[in-house]
Amino acid sequence: MQLADALGLGDRELVAFVGAGGKKTAMHRLATESTERGYNAGFTTTTEMPPPDLPLTVTDVEVSPYALTEDEPPVAFAREWVSDPDRVARKVRGFDPGPLTSVFDRGFFDWLLVKADGARMREFKAPGSGEPVIPEKATQVVPVASVLAVGEPLTEAVVHRPERVASITGLSVGDAITPEAVGDVLASPDGGLKCVPDAADVTPIVNKADTPDRQETARAVLERALDGTSRFARGLVTSFERDVCLAVESRTSPQRA
Repeated sequence: MQLADALGLGDRELVAFVGAGGKKTAMHRLATESTERGYNAGFTTTTEMPPPDLPLTVTDVEVSPYALTEDEPPVAFAREWVSDPDRVARKVRGFDPGPLTSVFDRGFFDWLLVKADGARMREFKAPGSGEPVIPEKATQVVPVASVLAVGEPLTEAVVHRPERVASITGLSVGDAITPEAVGDVLASPDGGLKCVPDAADVTPIVNKADTPDRQETARAVLERALDGTSRFARGLVTSFERDVCLAVESRTSPQRA
């Protein structure tokens, strides 16, 4: 199953990705699928990101929006270059939601793919006080977690903001992360559902399920998440390295909050 089909993407979508453990990889997969389907895709962020492996346009889209049309899509775009002293690597800084909404409304892209928070290369996270930054017109929001977090200790080595995960799940920092804990964060209004627009569809992804055992663990995570909220119609077990994309269906019909 292609990721776009699993997410139920249509002809015009603004898709925001949050969480940890595969946001950029999922965005790259959708960018590839957009080309296969004859769609124009844009790839950007409301925070910061390393420049993706796509043609990159660095511009103020409020001043020079037509710079986005100079390269063949899919096109990555950002507002400016920044230096990341922690990783000693170059990164680009993205946009506030307003300019991205304008880009979407003006039809520069059929699919606008937005990385809406950061995770410092960790496998799992809960959002901080000022994140995620999701455009209000997002049609789809995709909370992401990596199955590799399950069984690991709840520490900064694996988790971005472990204390926030602890506050949602009842675990203590240092405890082993359970499938239930990951599912609870994905389904929490303080976790995967934080700042999600009321009109957006939400589909969580549990990524890096490279083996049958990891796929079963990822399924357990999603079953817990699906039981915890009516916002999810389904979740996805994925391994982008192994071309795995499996749907786990909710046992109840989703309702918009």
